[in-house]
Amino acid sequence: MVRTALTGLLGLLAAVLLPLSLLSIWVNGVVSDTDTYVDTVAPLADDEVVQAAAVDEIERATVQLIAGSGTAPPGVGILVHAVVTRVVASPAFRTAWVTANRIAHDQVIGVLEGRREVALDDQGRVTIELGGVYAAVADALAAQGLPGARRVAALDASIPVMDADGLARARRGYQLLDASGFWLPFGWMVAVLLTLLLARRRLAASAGLAIGSVLALGVLALGLWVARGVLTRDLPQRGAARQVWDVVTASLWHQLELAAALLAVVALVAALLAAVRGRGTASGAPDSGSF
Repeated sequence: MVRTALTGLLGLLAAVLLPLSLLSIWVNGVVSDTDTYVDTVAPLADDEVVQAAAVDEIERATVQLIAGSGTAPPGVGILVHAVVTRVVASPAFRTAWVTANRIAHDQVIGVLEGRREVALDDQGRVTIELGGVYAAVADALAAQGLPGARRVAALDASIPVMDADGLARARRGYQLLDASGFWLPFGWMVAVLLTLLLARRRLAASAGLAIGSVLALGVLALGLWVARGVLTRDLPQRGAARQVWDVVTASLWHQLELAAALLAVVALVAALLAAVRGRGTASGAPDSGSF
């Protein structure tokens, strides 16, 4: 009885530790490392949703400035839109995007680590600052002879990508996962080995462990889906923010899908072998189901 209960507890522990181990690997490999994070989000500079959000923010601030000066010629909105769209599609935007995301990553880590002085926007949001793009926009508008175009270079705009209050609620979990490092995957392996060593029927235990682990991975997947909605729910450029979230979590989703597929195969094979050996035992063959 004690052995059975201990096996069950170890199996439950292994099932819980698996998604936590995947989270720990992701946190240490992507979230905590600035270079990896920047490399991950850099391709989004060419993403249509992100570019549309950038055009919207830059164009709005530029038109506001020029229109407010009282020197705006007719059709200035059409000219600004064409110039901003061209600049956002150029290498200048890609360079600014990489620089801005390096700063945004520092904001994210600052919130997660509980630093007191984190450069958030006036509404307490993590943002991708696009101010570096305005110099290129100003040059292009000045080349078109637009009065006051040079003043555009002093503008600033940003794309909010995450609510800092929601991010702060994940602080304790982040710090635990970041500090755990390889210990969570190591603990998971130990729990799996002990479960199988103590199990009286190892094939049945393998199937049960695999099924329980798949369910635990499902809980993590649900948590990621909920977090995506909570952290981006009230942002003005929600589509761009969710593109950033999706590309950052893509490697974690891939690990989840791969682990779930492998566990499903293990559960199916173990259950089939257990059933075959169970029929063999019932017909008088020696019982080898417990190895």
